[in-house]
Amino acid sequence: MAFMSTDPADRAQAAPDQEGPARVLRVAFVPGAMPEKWFGRYRERTGQGLTSFSADDPVLEVLAGRADMALARDPREDDSLHRIRLYDEAPGIAAEKEHVLALLKDGEVVDRADLDGETVLLDAFAAADPGEVREMLQVVATGAGVVLAPRPLLRALNARGVVHREVAPAPGAEPTTLWLTWPKDGDDELTQELAGIVRGRREGSRRSALAEDETPKKKLSAREKTLAKQARRQAENGSGGRSGKSGAKRGGRPGGPGNKNKGGAGKSKRRR
Repeated sequence: MAFMSTDPADRAQAAPDQEGPARVLRVAFVPGAMPEKWFGRYRERTGQGLTSFSADDPVLEVLAGRADMALARDPREDDSLHRIRLYDEAPGIAAEKEHVLALLKDGEVVDRADLDGETVLLDAFAAADPGEVREMLQVVATGAGVVLAPRPLLRALNARGVVHREVAPAPGAEPTTLWLTWPKDGDDELTQELAGIVRGRREGSRRSALAEDETPKKKLSAREKTLAKQARRQAENGSGGRSGKSGAKRGGRPGGPGNKNKGGAGKSKRRR
């Protein structure tokens, strides 16, 4: 992260350029998150850099100062942090590749009741620690049991010798939620721009922190729109009339109001 120096001598040397290096927004995201569509829109709209990296505990990366914002899975509530709910994740189950679950197609869903009798090595539906899930999947590959965790996390870890399937939401198998979070005292134009993008704010919105024109444009009333349209037509008819007079001198038809479909004014109307 690059900042302007607070040293007077450094400011004096930077004076000719007036600006320091552009700030790069740093975002940590939990394994299984899919934020690239938002990151791409941010880069396109702002022209600013954005670096991202996967972290088992992205909120910790923010609190440690290594990231500006985090995409976290059900982070604990903290009054010092902003939080924006992004989307829910389907619960999932991981089993060794020879398990009967491997016979199900990827789109098929497992009922929670069908898991009765399974040896559950780890139930990470409520609190999914990616590091713990990653380690336990190595045990799953031996056929010792199954792991319950968010399906996107299981897909991202993609452990060798393991298959994963979606579990239907039910008591004890609730979906998890992805959140965008960042420190309240770290608010600036860049964090607010990404926050607006994940909320679905359109480019050029008056609420955009980096919109090129932040001054609201005056909306015309119905009468003002009608008068403006009449003014455009009069200007076009006037231009057509001049063309018609020239045509009359050559023996052609004048292009006055009575001959809109044959004179110059008619041609202008078709172009609109």
